[in-house]
Amino acid sequence: MSVFKVQLNNSAQGLLDRNPATLGQASPSIQRSVYVTGPNKINRRLVDGETFTDCNYWKKFAYPQVSLEHAIVSVLTDDGSVYSDVASENVYPKVYDLSVAAGSAFEDNQADVIGDTGGFATFTQITNTHGSQDVRIRLNGQATAIFDLAFGESQIFNAGELSVSLIEVSNDTSGAAGPVLIQILMSVKSVCNS
Repeated sequence: MSVFKVQLNNSAQGLLDRNPATLGQASPSIQRSVYVTGPNKINRRLVDGETFTDCNYWKKFAYPQVSLEHAIVSVLTDDGSVYSDVASENVYPKVYDLSVAAGSAFEDNQADVIGDTGGFATFTQITNTHGSQDVRIRLNGQATAIFDLAFGESQIFNAGELSVSLIEVSNDTSGAAGPVLIQILMSVKSVCNS
């Protein structure tokens, strides 16, 4: 999810809020707001100076993607995702590198996809890069979704097989070595809020 700032008051669009005593411009505007329909057909009220978090659909209204006289938002933080009118194309890459200490439990080593991105992974590749230590993987916080991942091996969930929201790694077997580097590569679905 990216963070946007509403900028309705600028030199190219006109300066609405001049203080008559100082002739200075109020920034942000105390009068300007606009309703804009988002990609899910939900109207969002944009008030000058406010910030909001949403998918990169809103970049099409940001300078320099459009000229300053047509821009109504600026991008404060960009998650790097793309936006397409075809929903299945709205994915972007995300990588987690977990260093799993010997004796650590699932709760100690998490890749919280939903918490970090607001979306879920449609493709996931989990790789155990250690030379001799196996680990256990728990998917989506489910006690029935635990499997062993041998050292030097990878597990892949292709698009359409499993949507992943949380990956947890345990290295708590007797005599466990560590740290074990677990690399997780995924395609995350970009979810629009409006």
